[in-house]
Amino acid sequence: MSQPIVIDFAKLSKLIINDLNDTTPSSSINKKYTKEDIIRFMQNPRKNQKQLREVSRYLYEASPNYKRLILYFACLPTFDYIVTPYGLNIDKVNKKTFKTQYQKTLDLLETMNLQHEFLKVLKIAFKEDVFYGYEHMTSDSYFIQPLDPDYCQISSIEDGVYNFAFDFSYFDKYPKKLTQYPQEFQAKYKKYTKDKKNYRWQELDSSNTICFKVNEELDYPLPPFNSVFESVFDIEDYKKLKKVKTKLDNYMILTQQIPIDDKNGEPNNFLIDLDTAIAFHNRTAQSLSEQVVLITSPMKIDAIKLDRKQTDTDQVAQAERDYYNAAGVSQFLFNSEKVTSAGLVRSINTDEQIIFALLRQFERWVNRKLKNFNTTYQFRVRFLDTTVFNIDDVFEKYLKAAQYGMPVKLALGASLGLSGSEMVNMVFLENEIMQLQNTLTPLASSHTQSNKGEVGRPQKSDDKLTDSGEKTRITDGNVRE
Repeated sequence: MSQPIVIDFAKLSKLIINDLNDTTPSSSINKKYTKEDIIRFMQNPRKNQKQLREVSRYLYEASPNYKRLILYFACLPTFDYIVTPYGLNIDKVNKKTFKTQYQKTLDLLETMNLQHEFLKVLKIAFKEDVFYGYEHMTSDSYFIQPLDPDYCQISSIEDGVYNFAFDFSYFDKYPKKLTQYPQEFQAKYKKYTKDKKNYRWQELDSSNTICFKVNEELDYPLPPFNSVFESVFDIEDYKKLKKVKTKLDNYMILTQQIPIDDKNGEPNNFLIDLDTAIAFHNRTAQSLSEQVVLITSPMKIDAIKLDRKQTDTDQVAQAERDYYNAAGVSQFLFNSEKVTSAGLVRSINTDEQIIFALLRQFERWVNRKLKNFNTTYQFRVRFLDTTVFNIDDVFEKYLKAAQYGMPVKLALGASLGLSGSEMVNMVFLENEIMQLQNTLTPLASSHTQSNKGEVGRPQKSDDKLTDSGEKTRITDGNVRE
């Protein structure tokens, strides 16, 4: 295996991602999009890949609803993992060699800091569908450099993992950025300058790259939540209309009558001259608030309040409901209006299935690296199906399995957020060095004491209740006098 590019750590820690002295225009989004733009782009999404990607970035910055949706899915997985051996002939294992290679694998994964790096990958992938990145690694540091998707394209699949090619004309447009990229880019750019026709697109070394796609069923990039683009604009439109309506509801128009002598039948025979009428008008207007308008005329004095029926439908709320329906997630995740625990849990379970499928893609990418990293013994990573919502249930599942002797201690530790390296090192620290097993007694818990004085089975957690059960708990329906 060709190892990930190794560069000097001092240079790594100072890799320039934004040269403040470079005045070359960047590819950042500075254009506003309209609902009509969205409709036009979605008529041919394959042709308008770049535009739809820019729309998603724009909405991420401009719409709090859209940003929360992206962050909800990106932050859902905990990326807890275990490292397991495979292909072992257990009768011929050299324990010393096995232990050494297993520890090296754990150290590699620890250096990669998968939880943090993969979180960054998901934030971009849920915005743009595809993440293109290049690895930087030293003996004790690692990070993934995102690449501009406008200059990347999926080119092949290797061991079930995407590889991609890079458009080296990028450095024609941004020549000062070339030194900010690894040696592979600089070497292949020289090749491109000698033959721009045949070497504009070149596939990068798969041992140093990562390509992750949310919509694997599509052969072109399409932001995963493109279906809510129009709804985002609807929400903003209705917010503006609601603001106008609120202002109108608080406005009042006063008409001030100028007295007329109507006994002699002469027209326009005002009893007050124009200057006096203006003087009184101005004095009165100065004492009124901004929401009250004064009109001076010969008509009768009336008060007109521009309120509307209170039964009008709240169009903003309706637009937000349509938005979350289009996204396929429950709006109860983001507000508590008429929510039940059971209904919310079922909605989250559906969302978790999307994340679990993506975890399998991460697994294949990491395991492709590990296949070439090990020699005598082979190891692979398995990400647990844990999210920020189900972590307690997963822990209970592994704890119960461990009590019956199943080999899940590493998975149990991982469900607590311990990496494989942390698990090994903490067991050594607590048992061999500090010998805490001899000085600390188990904490009192439901597993070490009986339920004296308690009647009935233990109370279920809120997320285990049905809708009817939740109502029963709220009303104390099972309490007897």
